[in-house]
Amino acid sequence: LGLQILNQLVDELNIATTGRTLTQHRKTSVSFRDLCLFKVFQLGLTTLKQLQTRQITCSSQRQEVILGGQALGLTVRCLNFDFIGTNPDESTEDVGTIQAPSNWRPVLQDPATIELLLDFYANTEPPRSNKAMEAVILICSVRRSLFPSDKEREAFLGRIIGGIRELLKNQTGLQHQDNYHQFCRLLGRLKANYQLSELVKTEGYLEW
Repeated sequence: LGLQILNQLVDELNIATTGRTLTQHRKTSVSFRDLCLFKVFQLGLTTLKQLQTRQITCSSQRQEVILGGQALGLTVRCLNFDFIGTNPDESTEDVGTIQAPSNWRPVLQDPATIELLLDFYANTEPPRSNKAMEAVILICSVRRSLFPSDKEREAFLGRIIGGIRELLKNQTGLQHQDNYHQFCRLLGRLKANYQLSELVKTEGYLEW
């Protein structure tokens, strides 16, 4: 229930509603972004980790599915947050660059974050698996300036390429249409966010 409430809260603070001016909405949204959003994002990831390591005991498989779905939904909503007030058209499926704040860097760069999401993708069924892949797509879309050096960005890209390579090698989850669709979006996002010269320099590129 707590995760469900947080999902609704992030939605409400991310989207301008009737009854509030755009200025009022932005003031509230920016305050939430600066004070709370990162903690909410970390809570989503922590819940996923606890489910993965069985630190959370669910009374039934159905409860575990629901909890995982809520945690993944919260993670995606936080990454999709309108960080800089551009108010993108909600009808547009693909987003551009994710303008995550600098204090998010340690978590977004942490190899364990991508590994956790790819593990959830590989070991669950839709809609949880494709929601996990959506989170990977968003992390791939973080702004270039978030990385303090090109070397760190290359290492980040290398981890993503390595994860994709394993999924392709084993055809993991690609029999599901929703997963396949998100996987194609991930490849499109890599093409849009990284130059070919960057991809070619990545370890394991030829096999990929």
